[in-house]
Amino acid sequence: MEIAELILKYIEVLIWPTVTVFVLLFFKDELSKLFDRAKKVELPGGISIEAFENKLEQAQQLDKEIKSERKPEIAQLIEKHDNNTEANKKMINYGLKPSTSGLDLNYYRQLAQTDKQLAMAGLRMDLELMIRNLAQGFGLDMSEKVPIIKVIRALFDKGHINSKQADFMKIIFQLTSYAIHGGQINEDQIESVLELGETLVDDYVAWLDWGFRNE
Repeated sequence: MEIAELILKYIEVLIWPTVTVFVLLFFKDELSKLFDRAKKVELPGGISIEAFENKLEQAQQLDKEIKSERKPEIAQLIEKHDNNTEANKKMINYGLKPSTSGLDLNYYRQLAQTDKQLAMAGLRMDLELMIRNLAQGFGLDMSEKVPIIKVIRALFDKGHINSKQADFMKIIFQLTSYAIHGGQINEDQIESVLELGETLVDDYVAWLDWGFRNE
């Protein structure tokens, strides 16, 4: 009897790995689809796990196009700016809200070393501040309660930014929202998002020099 029980227990131990292998092999297509659906689960913030890399690539392509299409006078202004130490002073002089970081995105690079989520949240707030300041500078009546996407749309509709710039801004907000709402983002991806943000900062700081003079 003891031998029979021992054999039975031995079979019970062996049967589960066998069943597991059988399930993995027999249902591999279904399991693959299940994992694909998990990657496509949409997080709060309007972007899926699978879409993050695609969105990042789209933004990087737009980044190249926006830089290549800058007017020569804007490109020259940007080249002259070694840093943005005067940005807050200019914003205050123009009656605009100053930036917590002074528009120095190295602030968020350092913050990301200890808290990636907080760094992306701070970056988003800075970029939103710039866009709302831009709307105010162009004389658009947009309250703080108006969603930032609508502010971007208004800037585009009035011809103050082009379609590439509008799409670029929207994608950056999606990327930062992904991280803010718990999406996993590595150091390389954070650096990529910050580099995209710097393109917006460069254009914005240049606009602080020429925008008000031309309005």
